[in-house]
Amino acid sequence: MGETWQPEALRNRRLEHLQATMNDYIANNIAQVEGNLPVFYRHVAAALDKTSPGLDDQAYDNFIDAITLTLISTMREAPTTERLEKILRHAMGIRRRRRRRAALDVIVGLKLITVGDYQQAIEYLARYRNYDGRVNMAIAYCYYSLSRTVNRKQGSGPGESELHAREEMLNLSRSGAPLNRLPIFDRKDVRLNRIFWFMLDLAFTWFPGEPGFYRIGILRAKHEGDIERRRHYLTRAIGQFPDDRYFLAEAFDTCLELRDGSGAAGIVKQMMQRYPDDHEPLYFGLKLAILGEQPRSYTSFRKLAIIKEFPGHLLLILDVALEVMSDNKAGSYPSFEEAKRGLPGQNHYITALEYILRDSVEGDEEQSKQAKAAFFASIDQYCMHVLKIGME
Repeated sequence: MGETWQPEALRNRRLEHLQATMNDYIANNIAQVEGNLPVFYRHVAAALDKTSPGLDDQAYDNFIDAITLTLISTMREAPTTERLEKILRHAMGIRRRRRRRAALDVIVGLKLITVGDYQQAIEYLARYRNYDGRVNMAIAYCYYSLSRTVNRKQGSGPGESELHAREEMLNLSRSGAPLNRLPIFDRKDVRLNRIFWFMLDLAFTWFPGEPGFYRIGILRAKHEGDIERRRHYLTRAIGQFPDDRYFLAEAFDTCLELRDGSGAAGIVKQMMQRYPDDHEPLYFGLKLAILGEQPRSYTSFRKLAIIKEFPGHLLLILDVALEVMSDNKAGSYPSFEEAKRGLPGQNHYITALEYILRDSVEGDEEQSKQAKAAFFASIDQYCMHVLKIGME
């Protein structure tokens, strides 16, 4: 028989339930689990195959890694590296992609941090420097912790280990390393994330003039969906680096997410004062007027855009967006016909837009709502691409 297909949402719920069950079992039977690792991991594999047949390799291995994280985190006594390696061997034995052990090595590194073996932790973590920037933070934390031990004994200022920590942090701020390549550590309470935010705050005291750390904090806060932390870092960043376009653009997007129209308008005004000949603040002003369904404001920005030689074909397609978002069904089709003439060589894109436009005009209330959102999102992406906004 073929593998049973499961809707993704149902599959995810079953995986979450299975992981919760396994976590409880580990917590209540840690001695038995540690004493018979082969049986435990065979049990995990059998339960996973039964619960989610046909699971893709990445999801399968992520589950094994997550269970291993729980197991190693729950161990009662400070483990030796030999004991930790034994657990990794059994975990790797049932994983499907057996050469990819980044998450498992980081799990061991974090456990070694917990028991205070920072030098050994560095050896595990350093293999994945720049793989995920949170690992760099953990390496820096190890060096910083080593420096605190030495300083307490000697009463001295920053020593060699702290200088290593600072160097690690400074390199990270300029590396552009991703911050989300280890999804099993995405829970906010996981030690890797607590270390991340601790070291980031420390970096601000070490390097107050380095904007890269604000970018790192903003990116991670966005990934975690922590809009309040994101707004906090943006406020500080704009106060310290008022001419940085990245922070201004991020502040504009954040205001939109918070439905803070006056805040977004303030960012547009600030950008127009600082970059009077640039198209980016003009586009943000047009976008804000469309989303706020403010035709008078849109007209004002449009007149200024023409004076500033804003791309004409973008104005035409934005005219359509205004009609659609303002629910002006009578004006949507004529505007679209005019805009089509300004988009030569974009037949596939025009066809896709036309289908979405039709749903926004002719669909029922729910279809229309979804189509309007999709229509504007598509045009927004297109305009951002043409204007090269956010393409640093």
